[in-house]
Amino acid sequence: MGRGNVCTHHECEGLYYLDKDFISVYSKVIRCDCGHVVGRDFEQSMTAKELYHADIDYDFDGSSTDWAYNSTNTQDNWNEMVDIIKEGFHHRFKSFTDVDKFRSDYHIILQNEFFEIAVVDGEWCAAWCLLERMDIDDDGRNRTLMRRHYRTYLEAIKSILIDGWGEAIGYGGAWTSGKRYTREAAA
Repeated sequence: MGRGNVCTHHECEGLYYLDKDFISVYSKVIRCDCGHVVGRDFEQSMTAKELYHADIDYDFDGSSTDWAYNSTNTQDNWNEMVDIIKEGFHHRFKSFTDVDKFRSDYHIILQNEFFEIAVVDGEWCAAWCLLERMDIDDDGRNRTLMRRHYRTYLEAIKSILIDGWGEAIGYGGAWTSGKRYTREAAA
């Protein structure tokens, strides 16, 4: 059972997760002859997913293995992920514009007349959320338009994640992740 520590709350909202193993970067630890860590070789870096597939042990601080968490390269990967999502939405939907604002833990990066696209830095994932805008009138016409489009936008989030990283994880309920969608399954 996975842990879905991010959720949405309204009728026309949803999300997909990207495992942080695709984003978190670890660098090779340099040790002296006595075994103490003396530095890191930043040229030798891999994501957690790559280390896992290579069957290499790693940990957050490098104290017990030869690989340690690299916060600088991880942040670079996070920023690249945000750019890829933005580009994917701009390519598919001309109605979305860039924004940079926060609502609680939700970092909103795109919006159109009815929706916002946000990312949340979760415990184990980057949660990509389609949110209803809070500043629109909730009349019957707007609600009908939102119902008509939200699945298309939500599917776009899934598609961009699969295209960029090979998988997307659906929301399964409180504290659980749902179905894992992969590039192989989509083919």
